[in-house]
Amino acid sequence: MSQSDDCREPGAALKLRLVRDSQGPPPDGAAIRVAAYVRVGAAVALGAVGSVPAQPSGTLSQFFLLLGLIWTPWACVILFAADRPDRRLVLIGGPASDVLALFAVQWLVPGFAGAALAGYLVVVGFTAYTLRPPGAWLMAAASLSLAAVAAAFGPATDRVDAPMLGAIAVAMVATVALVDRTRLLNQRVAARSSRMEGKADAVLARVADGVVVTDAAGGILECNPAAERIVGLDSENVVGRGCAAVLGLRIGEQALDCSGGCPLLGLAGRDEVGLGLETWRLDSWGRRQPLLANAEAVCDDRGRVLEVVHSLRDVTRLKQAEEAKNLFLATSSHELKTPLTVIKGFADMLLTFPDVDSDRRREALAAVSRRADELGEIIERLLLSSRIEAGRVEVKMVDVSLSAVLNERVGALVGATGREILTEWDETLPHVAADPHGLVTVVDHLLDNALKYSPNRAPVVVRAVEEGDVVRLVISDSGIGMDSEQAAHCTDKFWQAESTDVRRFGGTGIGLYIVRSLVEAMGGRIEVESAPGSGTTFGVLLARAGTSPQPPGALSGEASSIREFMRQIGVPERASR
Repeated sequence: MSQSDDCREPGAALKLRLVRDSQGPPPDGAAIRVAAYVRVGAAVALGAVGSVPAQPSGTLSQFFLLLGLIWTPWACVILFAADRPDRRLVLIGGPASDVLALFAVQWLVPGFAGAALAGYLVVVGFTAYTLRPPGAWLMAAASLSLAAVAAAFGPATDRVDAPMLGAIAVAMVATVALVDRTRLLNQRVAARSSRMEGKADAVLARVADGVVVTDAAGGILECNPAAERIVGLDSENVVGRGCAAVLGLRIGEQALDCSGGCPLLGLAGRDEVGLGLETWRLDSWGRRQPLLANAEAVCDDRGRVLEVVHSLRDVTRLKQAEEAKNLFLATSSHELKTPLTVIKGFADMLLTFPDVDSDRRREALAAVSRRADELGEIIERLLLSSRIEAGRVEVKMVDVSLSAVLNERVGALVGATGREILTEWDETLPHVAADPHGLVTVVDHLLDNALKYSPNRAPVVVRAVEEGDVVRLVISDSGIGMDSEQAAHCTDKFWQAESTDVRRFGGTGIGLYIVRSLVEAMGGRIEVESAPGSGTTFGVLLARAGTSPQPPGALSGEASSIREFMRQIGVPERASR
């Protein structure tokens, strides 16, 4: 599903909800069924009364005949139709038959004119509740008209005078107006509640933080998808279980005790910043998972805790970024300190012993020059990384001969180091679409990395081959290798292997980050294959000249710690200008 589909579906649902709100809520099915049962019950009861052995008057006999032949069967039809999806027959036919039955009572049954008028009022009120105002006003007009006709021409002995009809008319108007007003208020409340519920569902579904709602005893009532991802379980395996069993939060090395209520409620009140408490839990793999946790109580009017809303923010990646930054600062300081120490040592020697012989002076100056070059390379990498992070490095795509670049850079490296590099590519290799300086930087970094990690001066293999619309550059070493997790993160910024490897091989942890950033900016991609003790192979895929690589542009780089934090809390990145 595309992002546009995700955006379109909630909009369609909101539009459908607004249309339904404008049409009003559906009729009360329960009230309609109850009315149908009452109607059948009244018809059966009146039929039972009419079946008592007696000799009713002529009008009563006509009434019970109409009751048995027309109203009772029709009431049963309305009852059976009450459960159908289309209730128009029930909504209109039921009240209409009731009004006609009441008209028959007023016309034919002596002494029940007042009861018939009260019945008219009840039917009109029920119609106003189940139908829109036009139907209720029509039913009220029909009821008053029939009541007036029966009062004027009916054979029953009791008469209904004009003041009584006027009072009934006023009562009907007031009833319809009051019921319609109540219906409109209920409709607005229902629409607002529906919108709020939809908004809450959308927020809970999209928010990056996990939200877990528990009762006062700590039983989980609901959770959002982010919480499911944090705990590694779906809602079916979370809802109904205890909060302590599912989350297992700890502060320091002490597990939170939820037996006496939610301990986060009291602890969260001490958090003046409001970002949450630093807690952790063990994930499904048994690894430490750092979280920022917060809690807020939902209380009744007496102050009793009904529910507790927990918010959980997984800051694993933020912690990893912070640890990587600290490691980078330590390793880069070490890398900078080593050449500076040598430079300062030889400079102090030349200053202390100005009469040193020429050979020793030349040797000292050569060492200073080499270490200055090393220092310059380290600083250049740091500056390039900073420019990539700031998005101030742009690639200029042209057709570049990869074989010529490889011949030059491999030859220069072999001459400078004396190391053996096995090469395998065809001089007729097609050109690639790349930035010349960026491609040289990528090749230099990968070659330097392979030589550094290949033990005992073991050879490095460099291959290049055409594969359809791309050209694959492969640089392999026979070094210590990496496990799957290290291979997945080795091109991240500030990433380094374990500290023992850092000290053994040196490095600042930004070389492969620079390689990946440049390759992706040139519309290519980088692949890593490695296994512990079996060396590492880096594959760089670049578009062949004349094809259409992914659009290059300014390098945005890997997220910094601040940007990573913003991503953790759900702040969207600004679009590039």
